[in-house]
Amino acid sequence: MVPGSPRISHTRTHSHLLWARPAPVDLTIVPTFQVNIMKKQIFALCAVPFLALPALAHNFSQKGYGQLKSETKNFAHASSSNTVKINAPMPNFAAPTLDGKGLSKASFKGKMALFILADTQCPCVKAVEERIKTLSTRYQSKGLRVVYVFSKPDEKPIEVARFMQNHMIGFPAIIDKNQRLLKMLDGRCSSEVYLFDRQSVLRYHGRVDDETFNPKAARQHNLADAVSAVSTGKKVTRAEAPAMGCAIPRI
Repeated sequence: MVPGSPRISHTRTHSHLLWARPAPVDLTIVPTFQVNIMKKQIFALCAVPFLALPALAHNFSQKGYGQLKSETKNFAHASSSNTVKINAPMPNFAAPTLDGKGLSKASFKGKMALFILADTQCPCVKAVEERIKTLSTRYQSKGLRVVYVFSKPDEKPIEVARFMQNHMIGFPAIIDKNQRLLKMLDGRCSSEVYLFDRQSVLRYHGRVDDETFNPKAARQHNLADAVSAVSTGKKVTRAEAPAMGCAIPRI
């Protein structure tokens, strides 16, 4: 938890915890010279090759999944929405990305798209990142495109850039400042995932697997099974599995 930030009370009881934080940051009220400085900082962070930063990589041999799990007590928790409609088309969106290029529905034409709701502080997001990287490596040649979506109202682009760099995450990062995409997806918590097929139809929604903080003990590899099925044109056996993570407060 960021020093000085308020403790958020739990909104629901779950075996896994999720978290939230306050007040949106409106960059339109920041003086122009400060915005320019922030842009330069973000560019500098993004320009450094990820493979050249082993010292900054998230090292699970040091921190461990157990440590990440213990950090969940500092966050308000939530579960994914049960109103998301499987087989619905991808929202017709256009959103800015950290690299300045932007993404839209058209960006994924003919590709599988995996959206992950992310948060730079959420232990759940950190815990599943290696599994997301593994899926990307395995299915990139089959057209899988992974995108992190940052919708927390108080999350600054410079913080997102630093997080992506430190964790060696090379996927595009959508800066969903106004939460338009979050609301289109009816997203509720960080680490919640959405898998769309090559026709931009939602085929899976929910968690990565049934063991966020102990991947070796996972018995239900929900996301991996869904990606495998979609990549070969098969029906996803279980199209939804509730995700649990850090609560994303709406603005």
